[in-house]
Amino acid sequence: MKVAAPKYSSADREHMICLGAIFGSAGIKGAVRLKVFTEDIKSITSYGPVTIIGPEFPDGKRFDVEILHNVKGGVAAKLKGVNDRNMAEALKGSELYIERTSLPDIEEDGDFYFEDLIGLNAKDQKGDFFGRVEGVFNFGAGDIIEVNLEFEKGKRMYPFSDEVVPEVNLEAGYLVINRDVFEDGEQDAQKKRVNKKG
Repeated sequence: MKVAAPKYSSADREHMICLGAIFGSAGIKGAVRLKVFTEDIKSITSYGPVTIIGPEFPDGKRFDVEILHNVKGGVAAKLKGVNDRNMAEALKGSELYIERTSLPDIEEDGDFYFEDLIGLNAKDQKGDFFGRVEGVFNFGAGDIIEVNLEFEKGKRMYPFSDEVVPEVNLEAGYLVINRDVFEDGEQDAQKKRVNKKG
């Protein structure tokens, strides 16, 4: 018996957590190369089936996941029903989600899920607002925060480290980014002053 795949609107995704992303195939039997966004890689199998959302399944499709072995940049994983390399390659760029309610409650003060950062105001060390967090990514060299700039067109990416992001305040809705590390704060400050005059 086939079960229709659930459709996930942007509102639905607010109740979901992204656990990883597929960045290619591994071998000829349908395994995928998976970048996992959790500290414990094997924990991605602890929450039951995942929902894959991407070009091949824009409305979402559920799969059981089995971690196989480590590969450069992540792990090889088997998705039940994906049995050849072409199917695996077609999933490249897709993301793996679970319902937020499937995750354990956060008990440690100061801990959070990366999804919680999206939409936070970004402030510099002086407390001046300069943009909003649009995404959190990991391309293999560490976690990156993408900020949509307010006073200058475009977006900017910052490493998510203690040096660059010394403070995250979920309750107040902001995080602090040390822009002096990149010497980009003064450029935006000048733009802000020009905009105020205009």
